[in-house]
Amino acid sequence: MTKERILVSAIETVPTYSDPLFRAHFRMTRTSFQSLLELIGPHTAVRSISLERRTLACLCYLSNQETFRSVADRFGLSKGSLHYYLGNFCRVMSGESVLPTLISWPEKSEYGRIAEGFAQRQGFPGVIGAVDGTYIPIPGPTEFRDSYICRKGFPAFHLQGVCDSNMRFLDVYSAYPGSVHDSRVFKNSPLNHYLQTECPQTYHLLGDSAYSLASHLLVPFRDNGHLTEEQKKFSFVHSSTRVDIERCFGLLKGKFRKLKFLDVTKVSVIPNIIVTCCGLHNFILGKESYMEEELIKVQEDDAPITN
Repeated sequence: MTKERILVSAIETVPTYSDPLFRAHFRMTRTSFQSLLELIGPHTAVRSISLERRTLACLCYLSNQETFRSVADRFGLSKGSLHYYLGNFCRVMSGESVLPTLISWPEKSEYGRIAEGFAQRQGFPGVIGAVDGTYIPIPGPTEFRDSYICRKGFPAFHLQGVCDSNMRFLDVYSAYPGSVHDSRVFKNSPLNHYLQTECPQTYHLLGDSAYSLASHLLVPFRDNGHLTEEQKKFSFVHSSTRVDIERCFGLLKGKFRKLKFLDVTKVSVIPNIIVTCCGLHNFILGKESYMEEELIKVQEDDAPITN
């Protein structure tokens, strides 16, 4: 098939998609997509390729595990052009003009409302967020490769997320290679430094046993085989409340399956791509509901799914 025929196919076929098919390919409805164009349009340079086609190509790449070349051919672009447009799209989405409108730490006046949302499940009081880390498998750079090998044995980039009970990200932080432990990432994150001085004592995050106990971060009791019934109950209620962050990561990777294996070798652009997916996750949740089949089970021992 010639490039011209592929180009015609991309232009003519997408408008004929039914709403469910459009959502399946691009992870959002047409109405949400138009809102996305309105959001990023003022911050995007004018090019010969329309903003709509460039953005559809970027969403298609992030939403599945096809290669750059395959997605570029589908939209009548060269592989280099898709690299360029994806970089621009992610810079805009993760930039100071757009990202704060999608992901931002709540004001203290909102803490009570967020805590009520978490308390509805098991009654755990004062929770303003569930925190956890997840691995984003990557090919791994040739330089300092060992630094990117996570404890499961494959190269990865680290993503730390904090979400509310509606699985919306309140904070994301992607700055460390996979070899760095969750606890160290949190300790060095801007959010931790903020909470140490600004978090009221009645509120806290919930983290798993990988984290260290702090006044603003509660963790479960370590099961040494001698826990009391009260301690076991605390850990059960803690885990049942904290599960929202695991479901949040499951929905994120279910929608943007490129995060199952991010085939990008240029390390400097990886954080922007990861944060862009998190921003899109919040954008979609703000516009529409999710479907249960979009949730995938994210296990810490999942091996990367390569092309």
